[in-house]
Amino acid sequence: FRLYGSAWPKISVVTPSFNQGQFIEETIRSVLLQSYPNLELIIIDGGSTDNTLEIIKKYEPWIAYWVSEPDRGQSHAINKGIGKATGDILFWLNSDDLVLSCAFERIGKVFVDNPETKMVIGQAKVIDAQGNEIGELLSNFTTWEDLVTTPHNQVRQVSTFFSKQLFDECGLVNEEIEIAMDIEFFSRLTRDHEPTGIPDFVSSFRVQDQSKSYLNTIKGYVEVDCFRRQLLRDNALFPKYAAASSENWMNMAKREKSDIKSRFTCLKNAMEMNPKIIFDRRFWFLLFY
Repeated sequence: FRLYGSAWPKISVVTPSFNQGQFIEETIRSVLLQSYPNLELIIIDGGSTDNTLEIIKKYEPWIAYWVSEPDRGQSHAINKGIGKATGDILFWLNSDDLVLSCAFERIGKVFVDNPETKMVIGQAKVIDAQGNEIGELLSNFTTWEDLVTTPHNQVRQVSTFFSKQLFDECGLVNEEIEIAMDIEFFSRLTRDHEPTGIPDFVSSFRVQDQSKSYLNTIKGYVEVDCFRRQLLRDNALFPKYAAASSENWMNMAKREKSDIKSRFTCLKNAMEMNPKIIFDRRFWFLLFY
């Protein structure tokens, strides 16, 4: 198999897993059915107690490496997988997300056509627990300054592919961060390496009741505030980030589906990030409401 006279770059897919037996077979099949000629799938399971291992063993002949043992969380599992990867390109795919048809071929061509790039960002669909498409999860990188002055995820992990060389230069995933490890990771990677963006949809992000991002949104934003403070400690960009974060916490406090304690925590965080928010009548309206 050749691509424009060159060999297809090897793609390593690292899938961290824990008790996702309901979804992991579909995830595995979405990778293996790509028919990409130079591929390795690595699954790092944290010691699942459901039917995950039964499913992994079913596809064992086509899996380059897998292990099931207790770990220190998702970030640790990802780093273990990266350590086993031998590909030119790395892709971190969670055990309930999917790769769309022909995605690897498209990504491989972009890396070959742009040999200087070390990160390629595609776009993602959003699906529900049953696999129905319910929206889109778009990535849009402009500048590093724009990325680090917002608490939101402008670049989506689920549709981003990395050169293996990036991990040698920028380090691995921060294992101290539980929820927002991808946001912190992109903050480091994009500072000196501008990604190549493409409009193609290459993956599907699944929204389901047990997904970590759904259950721990507030904790994730607390983590972002923490590492943004460290990253921008002596940087003139921090006031811009603090204002954006405070506004984000205000919007979080408006969510009527959240309990009172959570909404009060959001207001408290808004005030901590930007004390001047107390002069905003919206703050007092939400507090009394």
